[in-house]
Amino acid sequence: MSSIPQASTQALTWHYLAGPARLCISAGEFTPGDLPPCAAEAAVVLDLAGELLDGLAAAGLLGDVPWQWVAATGGMITGGAQASWRGAEAEARLSLPWAALRALAAPPEVPGLQWQATPAECLMAQWRLGDEELAALEPGGLLLLEEPVRPEPRARGESAAGDKPWQLVARWEQPLTLDVVMGWCGPVPVPPPHCQLIDAARPDAVRARGRLVPWGTGQAFRIDAI
Repeated sequence: MSSIPQASTQALTWHYLAGPARLCISAGEFTPGDLPPCAAEAAVVLDLAGELLDGLAAAGLLGDVPWQWVAATGGMITGGAQASWRGAEAEARLSLPWAALRALAAPPEVPGLQWQATPAECLMAQWRLGDEELAALEPGGLLLLEEPVRPEPRARGESAAGDKPWQLVARWEQPLTLDVVMGWCGPVPVPPPHCQLIDAARPDAVRARGRLVPWGTGQAFRIDAI
């Protein structure tokens, strides 16, 4: 059984999953019973964030997948767009997949929800490189761009259908607001001059560093360091 006293000395964090979406709720005025937390109590806590869930559903950010309680402790798994929410009876941290936000033409209006700025980058070019081509990369070498650069901001590690495995990105040092990263409003800051060649499957592992230079009628990635 659970009780709701006038004050609480410590609030548990309750973890939920709905497909790739993640939710952590802290309810300061909810105190679980003497036994380990159970699904019934988790349902009560989830209901305390009903205003948030209703707002997400109205904005088209939640499908038909129900929230499932995860009986685990520790911090929320990072990844995707991060936001915080404060309601009358609970506080929450939310993580949504980038694809869910890319499907929206404008920022979702969810009362009390604050989106966090995110590390961002511009995708400048991408290739399918074989083992021999990768082995040949060296300082001073060039990788010719197959298409003109059309830089668009994205979150670091964000992927899209049809992406090639090797990507050239220019990363901003400071995080950008979600509105800018999603293209909902501008202006977009000028991309940094230095670029990184990354493996799309491991975006934090940089294979080469350099910059774009003119080459014939197009451009090339000049490698400064491996």
